Amino acid sequence: MENTINFGIDLGTTNSAIAKFIKGEVIIFSNPQDYGRNTLPSVVSYKKDKIIVGNKAKEFLEKDPKSVVGVFKRKMGTAESFKIKSINESKTPIELSAQVLKELKTFVNTGDNLDAVVITIPASFDTIQSNATKEAGIQAGFKQVVLLQEPIAASLAYANMKKEREMNDGQWLVYDLGGGTFDVALIQIKHGEMKVLDHEGDNFLGGADFDQMIVEKFVIPKISEEYNFINLEDEMKSASGKLNAKYYVLLRRAEEAKIILSSKTSAEIVVDGFEDEDGNEVDMEITITRSEFNELIKSNIDGTIEMIKQILTRNSLKPSDLQFNLMVGGSTYIPYVRSRVEEVLQIPVNCEIDPTTAVAVGAAYYAATKPKEIGKGTGVKPTTAISIKTSYNKASKEKDELFSARVTGKTEGLSYRITRQDGGFDSGLKKLTERISEDLPLVDGAFNFFSFVVYDSQNNIVETDIEPIGINSGFGISGQPIPEDICLEVDDYDNPGKTRLKPIFFKNSILPLRSQAISFPLNKGLIEGNDDDFIYINVLEGSHLALPEANKVIGFMKIRGTQIKRDIAKGSDIEITISISESRDIIISVYLNMADQEFKQTFNPKERHTPVEFLKEQVEELSEKLDLEIEEASEKEDFETASALSKLKKEMESVSEETESLTSDDVTDKRYQLEDKKRKIAQEIDSATKNKRIQQVKAHYFETKDECEKMLDENGNDHERKTFNDIVAQESAFFSTNSPLKIQEKSDELYSIISRIRWRTPEFLVGIFKWCRDNQTRMNDQAQAKSLVDAGVFAIESRNWERLAEINSGLLNLLPRGAEKEATTRIGFGL
Repeated sequence: MENTINFGIDLGTTNSAIAKFIKGEVIIFSNPQDYGRNTLPSVVSYKKDKIIVGNKAKEFLEKDPKSVVGVFKRKMGTAESFKIKSINESKTPIELSAQVLKELKTFVNTGDNLDAVVITIPASFDTIQSNATKEAGIQAGFKQVVLLQEPIAASLAYANMKKEREMNDGQWLVYDLGGGTFDVALIQIKHGEMKVLDHEGDNFLGGADFDQMIVEKFVIPKISEEYNFINLEDEMKSASGKLNAKYYVLLRRAEEAKIILSSKTSAEIVVDGFEDEDGNEVDMEITITRSEFNELIKSNIDGTIEMIKQILTRNSLKPSDLQFNLMVGGSTYIPYVRSRVEEVLQIPVNCEIDPTTAVAVGAAYYAATKPKEIGKGTGVKPTTAISIKTSYNKASKEKDELFSARVTGKTEGLSYRITRQDGGFDSGLKKLTERISEDLPLVDGAFNFFSFVVYDSQNNIVETDIEPIGINSGFGISGQPIPEDICLEVDDYDNPGKTRLKPIFFKNSILPLRSQAISFPLNKGLIEGNDDDFIYINVLEGSHLALPEANKVIGFMKIRGTQIKRDIAKGSDIEITISISESRDIIISVYLNMADQEFKQTFNPKERHTPVEFLKEQVEELSEKLDLEIEEASEKEDFETASALSKLKKEMESVSEETESLTSDDVTDKRYQLEDKKRKIAQEIDSATKNKRIQQVKAHYFETKDECEKMLDENGNDHERKTFNDIVAQESAFFSTNSPLKIQEKSDELYSIISRIRWRTPEFLVGIFKWCRDNQTRMNDQAQAKSLVDAGVFAIESRNWERLAEINSGLLNLLPRGAEKEATTRIGFGL
């Protein structure tokens, strides 16, 4: 009867787990190869004739480290692969993750066919990392993979564990510190529904880092004090180092010591099995105390606290506004993590759920609300006389859940009946109509199954296509937020030759998302049939306040002259629509007005895809930008900025040289490495010049403000004066954001007031008309243009300024997009 996914997997950096939702409860499957353990170490070992996953693989890590891989989740979404010595092959993070997922399937002892699953990801995973995780699920044999952010999963586990009377409306934090990643999310419950309001994270912080710190900052220095080694750390950490295998032995022993320190004040780390440079056998027992360990990780934990403070500041919250801080992830077993976070923030920590399995449990609860879609749209769907489309919440804390349905087919003489599986509800026979609405009573804390049966006049069952109805009387989630802004790269008309970011969706917008059609004028024309003519539509992920070069490219569309049906003029409109699915597939639709053509493309990249020609173009532009910024800073005697930028010059030159040497069909990972370097340089340029951009937009704001005030005194009305005063009253607030975009927005609002006043001013209207008349040959309808010009001459002679304003608007509409700004600038009214 069940038609929901029900299975949830926590695909962790160091450990993974699988759980299933069964009739209102979640069971966590045990590891059949490690009795009593509910998790699987995310480690994969390769032999010539077999693949081993889990604890046994960890043991081989010490014997044959070049044939064993762990902590590969951190490399998801990159082009990096891991060379496996024993099989002389390379394996990608996706392939390694797929092996972990396959092994988790063996945990399931219920006889289920695992064809659909919910897999969790860190909330800070970007689009490409998310798609890589989904691809790992497909490679593991799942036909349907739904992604869920880990803090949401943890919240679902907690909320569904509690009784309804214990879960009041309010807000809390989820502090998720696992083996390799960190997330913190602000969660809100309102009217029985959970929502993620904000989050921060670090995909390179977790328990594995603490193990490395114990070895590198504590154990190796202790060994070096007692024995003679040259570059001991390099010999251990380098893949070609003679002591590389011993490094993994020490990591495992450091992890064991870390676990002991959660319950005891000290732990021993045995170091043996190798010789120093003088041939002396190394044999030590190094004692590490809890306070020494705490000091090692203090800066990392304080870094997580700073992220929490950022969330509180952004959301104007005090610690007292939050109910608790829910601790999730194996590394929150560390007493110092709990005590330090609570001490600094003064928010009570909540340790009521098992931090190692909570995410898998929450994923299973979520899976119970997601319908299986396997097979939909394939094969021939059986036809029935009656078709029923239903609508209801799959998870609800209400006592009664509204169920509605739309019926198509001949309903005359038919009736329906809805019953709950436990016999506790029976709607009785009711007349079947095109629209049905029922309040279905729910058993609290259970999974409620209902059957919907259609009968004819003799009470014979009529076959329909209705899916089984299942409602979990537990907490649901209103949706998943995106971790970063999604932007388009567009031309910056205030700075010819440069581009800027146009935000389409802002960070924390709830998936799925669909934008309105956004129109832009083309900055270049396209000639039909010319393969050398093309335009890029570039979609990026990252702060919309940054330089385009500083953000991550997640997809782009290239439209060539060979794809269009007619020539496209420069300045003609292009309309772009973007949608993002819950599992982060991005669909972009581009409509070229002049050609009446639409182009569509779906982006679900599993690794960053960077065409060499596109990368070369970006690197060249960034290099020119850097040179101009250095020159400008030097001319203004801003030696601090000039010095910071000059330090980047050598690095930029190296990137330029390496990029130029790439061939267009380069098959190595070099392009991805160079794209990363380019992005980091752009971020540093952005950071070094931010003050300059803020000063520029502030100067522009005050210039616009003065012009607006002058025009208000001459021709403004009361409504315009009030709008002006409201903007000025907010100055301290938007200046304090230090956001160039926010300040520019206020300048634009003032400019709107100026524009409205100008369009009532005879001098301005006559000037616009004369400019339009001089540019009449650029207009796309010459007959209409001539008619409007004749009417404009008459309007000026009769001093009918209202009519002249209408005529000017008509003339500007016949010109390429952006002509109004061009007109006002050319005739001396632009700012």
